[in-house]
Amino acid sequence: MKSAVSRYANARLLTLYFAGFAGPLSANTVLALVPVLEATFGVDVGTVLLAIPFLMIPFAFFQLFSGTLSDNYGRRLMLTVGFLIYGAGLLVIGFSPRFGFWSFLLARFVCGVGYAFIGPVLPAVVGDLTEFSYRGKVMGIYSSVNTSAIALGPLLAGFFAYSWWNIYFMIGIMAYISMLLVWFVLRDTKTKNNNYTLGQVFSDIREICSLRSVIALSAAGFMGFFSFMGVNSFLSDALSRPPFNFQPSNIGVILSVGGGVGIILSPISGYLTDRFGRGRIAYTGLAICIISLLIMLVARNFVVFIISMALFGIGGNLFWLPLNALSVELKPEKRGAVSSLFNSTRFFGYAVAPYLLTTIYEDWGTAILSGFQLIITLSIAVALATVPVIKYLERQDLPERFKPLEVEKDKVLLPDD
Repeated sequence: MKSAVSRYANARLLTLYFAGFAGPLSANTVLALVPVLEATFGVDVGTVLLAIPFLMIPFAFFQLFSGTLSDNYGRRLMLTVGFLIYGAGLLVIGFSPRFGFWSFLLARFVCGVGYAFIGPVLPAVVGDLTEFSYRGKVMGIYSSVNTSAIALGPLLAGFFAYSWWNIYFMIGIMAYISMLLVWFVLRDTKTKNNNYTLGQVFSDIREICSLRSVIALSAAGFMGFFSFMGVNSFLSDALSRPPFNFQPSNIGVILSVGGGVGIILSPISGYLTDRFGRGRIAYTGLAICIISLLIMLVARNFVVFIISMALFGIGGNLFWLPLNALSVELKPEKRGAVSSLFNSTRFFGYAVAPYLLTTIYEDWGTAILSGFQLIITLSIAVALATVPVIKYLERQDLPERFKPLEVEKDKVLLPDD
């Protein structure tokens, strides 16, 4: 029993889980605050939604480098810097009603920079602290915590709607608590390279970009987010229009189903990933996502949409968790750099999907297929195109797969660690 606790819930991993919860907690809060932010700052909805690219663009860009830097300067330093910047941005957001909307946007930009040094580094820490045989299970717990934060953020924002700045003060405090825990508890999980120079960052990025397996993984991430988030970006608006005309409360329930399922399923997905292999579980998740999109294509009532989104949550969880595991396993000595490239590429898919698909949604609809149904059809096609990419990844040899279990003093599986 003590050994099991040491594997899954020791002090370092508990610190990792807390940091993994505090990090993304603010990500989707803006979606629940759009009307309140309009009233607070006296701007229109389009201006408020600038807050999304102001966060996503620096997040996608800077994480290209953060993982590589963490491989050589240590995870602890990168995470500490990340939480320091991220917490500062959150606190400025809290004070932004006094300074105006541009201070809000600039603070979101700062949050994006800070979180870029957190998001891709934490999965690399999972790789450092675990063995191949049970890494998927730990990744599942981490994913469950991460998903719960993403789902809980909008609910907290709604609760604090008329004093919304308090939510950012609270998350800011959590960010600084995470920073202290990382520094004093997590310690370094990666040996530092004191001879490393900033010029070598670009050399490392070029090196991992030359690996076909890493490019394939990044392509799968981009296509997955483009397909899945392309649909989710327009779902709320589509459901509010004819022929559905759903009330906002019903739309909220439909949107929350997938995230709720993900919280429960993530640990199970981790077990299945370890038990049956990364590729097989990713295939299964992709197949379930395609089925859910086919159901959504013909859905006309509330119950069918609930079923579709529940399947979407199950499939997405089974699809992403094996890919997250592969991002720290394809090249273990540079897992931070690989994690950075993978996450940057897939979030770029998230960022561009709404812009590239807006014309289809608004202008390409016909009497036979609406613009939303055309987007679903395109998303299914992109998901199907991802299948051969997963097949290629499934054939890759993972360096740690046949590595004998090591018992070292700094491994977290030691009961007395």
